[in-house]
Amino acid sequence: MNMKTNYRVSGILALLFCAQVMADGYTPDVVEFDGTTTLAFDAAPQLVLADGGTVEFWVVPDWNSDPGYDPAILSNKGPEGLSYLVAMLRDRSGIAFAAGEAEDVFTFDFADGRLHHVAISQFDDGISIYVDGQVVGGSATKSLNLPSDGVWVGSIDGANNRFVGAIAGMRFWDTVLTQQEIVEFALTDVFDGDHPNIDNLSAMSNFSSGELLLVQPESEQ
Repeated sequence: MNMKTNYRVSGILALLFCAQVMADGYTPDVVEFDGTTTLAFDAAPQLVLADGGTVEFWVVPDWNSDPGYDPAILSNKGPEGLSYLVAMLRDRSGIAFAAGEAEDVFTFDFADGRLHHVAISQFDDGISIYVDGQVVGGSATKSLNLPSDGVWVGSIDGANNRFVGAIAGMRFWDTVLTQQEIVEFALTDVFDGDHPNIDNLSAMSNFSSGELLLVQPESEQ
């Protein structure tokens, strides 16, 4: 995959991030964004959510004043618009999810300086958003399967709505995880915890080297 490597994986924020999670026995891959950085990846079927599935990640924002926009955490965008966008509200009071022209907001206090686990599951009739294993809302807005120019972590398109803070442990699944599975395996290496849906893992981050690793279908292996 092609990717930009203007990011950093060290710094006080990232160290605090890892220390908090390692206290629970899990060391995540983490990337820290300073507002001038982003990660860009080629479009791939494994990164499409329109057919149903779950994407999960850890996140902590690191700004105090209004940046003037909602910083993007994850975006899949192309010439016809957004297949999906996950953004942190500018006042750190919740998550915005957008697809096409539709957008919904899910409130949660991210201003406590701690990392939080976010999971977004797409069903046939909409999405559910979980933060730290708890449902914070649902919506009929769903991700779309539009032509894609790529997937970005830490910005909306590589240049705009750049994120400041840390993101870690991103995983894409081609099946919807249950709430129990989200809670049970959020603090577990996906290959060490007998995850019941391991065969449905479609992509996972390796932010320590700036990668988003794709799992190839068995038919292509």
